[in-house]
Amino acid sequence: MKIPIPAKRFCAIYFLSLALIFLSCATFPGPDDIRQAEAHYKLGYSYLNNNRLNEAYVEFQKALQFNPRHKESLNYLGYISTRFKDYDKAVAYYKRAIAADPDYAEAMNNLGVAYLDIGKWDEAIKHFETALKNPIYLTPEKAYSNMGYAYYKKGDYQRAGDAFREALMRNPVFYIANYYLGLVYVKLGDDESAIEEFKKAVGLMPEYMDAHWGLANAYLRSGSRDNALEHFKIIAAKDTDIKRSQEALEYIELLK
Repeated sequence: MKIPIPAKRFCAIYFLSLALIFLSCATFPGPDDIRQAEAHYKLGYSYLNNNRLNEAYVEFQKALQFNPRHKESLNYLGYISTRFKDYDKAVAYYKRAIAADPDYAEAMNNLGVAYLDIGKWDEAIKHFETALKNPIYLTPEKAYSNMGYAYYKKGDYQRAGDAFREALMRNPVFYIANYYLGLVYVKLGDDESAIEEFKKAVGLMPEYMDAHWGLANAYLRSGSRDNALEHFKIIAAKDTDIKRSQEALEYIELLK
């Protein structure tokens, strides 16, 4: 005698069977796929280090063909997309990287940078804060410095300064944070403190022309003509920014 299956139980069995069918049809990367993805990722990373963006982009895409959840490839595809000014695509890649690994703080920080690039300061800050919640994030100074820049652009100089100082506590030789902290002091009308931060940045990175420009102008405002002239001369001789080097030459003529 065949025993009838209750309707509710029949539905449960039916949907469970469907789920098992879908799972059996789903494709998961096997060991060979994983090796192939890693090989293409490494080649892409090599191209990226040599600024060969198109070749890197293609190799990272090939990595995804073997492993669609290869988080590092997704992260670098996001980075390359920002270099190409394709911010919608960059955001999409970073979100896919985070979906593959919700604890991927580097991609979270980079997603915040993409929002910085399009002027969404609050959205950027939210993602920097999320990245900083990860206790094993190796480069928190990046997220703190990026957060400081977002607050700087919002005109919140107190929070901007706090964020840059936090970055420098984590990495005292992170000269970018020194430079932007100097800009914060300029906005606050404290040229003496600004000069100290710009000097630290130049000491750590002598070819950093932005910091030389900040120093030259801060010295000029504070009445230190000779010091200002010294840094304008460096800019005129070494800066690859033609417009700024021309401005430096004009200052040199005025200060002679």
